[in-house]
Amino acid sequence: MEDHAEDRAPGPEPKRRRWLVRAFFAVLAVLVGGLLLLNSPVGKRFIAGQIAAAAPASGLRIEVGRIDGDVFGEATLHDVVLSDPKGRFLTIPRAELDWRPLAWLWRGLDVRTLAARNATLERVPELLPGDPDAPILPDFDIRIDRLEIDRLTIARGVIDDRAHRGDLSGKVDIRSGRALVQANGRLGARDRLALLLDAEPDRDRFDIDFDYRAPRGGVLAGLIGAEAGYRARLVGDGRWSEWRGAL
Repeated sequence: MEDHAEDRAPGPEPKRRRWLVRAFFAVLAVLVGGLLLLNSPVGKRFIAGQIAAAAPASGLRIEVGRIDGDVFGEATLHDVVLSDPKGRFLTIPRAELDWRPLAWLWRGLDVRTLAARNATLERVPELLPGDPDAPILPDFDIRIDRLEIDRLTIARGVIDDRAHRGDLSGKVDIRSGRALVQANGRLGARDRLALLLDAEPDRDRFDIDFDYRAPRGGVLAGLIGAEAGYRARLVGDGRWSEWRGAL
């Protein structure tokens, strides 16, 4: 009698393939379910709790009251509080975050926008000193396309008996041991800060253009406890070991 293909029992290879396909879709379903759960109200409360539980060596603590939006894309953080070992020093009623957290798996920290709105600096923070032997740059990539501190209020008593306003914008790209940083800031009526930095310690590269204006009685002078005003301009191209520039 001749055997027919439809009457034969499946061999071990088709069974193994079906099992692998089923296992793949089972793992995929678990991952998708986990991502959906993290983006739910319960998941967002869990993320806020994990942020609050983090305890870096510097003593910095961050608490987030509520998260709205997409935790894997554009989100809004409400009632953010930063504390040092002595307690709260900065409050941010609203922070806007546009990032790609899954990029951490292959690229590092990828932030398109991080904007803090109407923050209040209640006092100068006192963080714990870090390891003096630690590397200058982190061993992972950091990309922040737009960093913005909009309408920062330096509370009365931090500098003098008046409140002061500050605004800061910038961008950061730290990749493969190289740091590209751009920042522009305005504090109070007269204080100005501008920075362009290109540094690569392992390849002995250090280029900088820094313009710092802190008149007497201004915000920057008050924050660092200086009684005199300062104006500094630092420019130069060169190396860490032999930098050529002008101050």
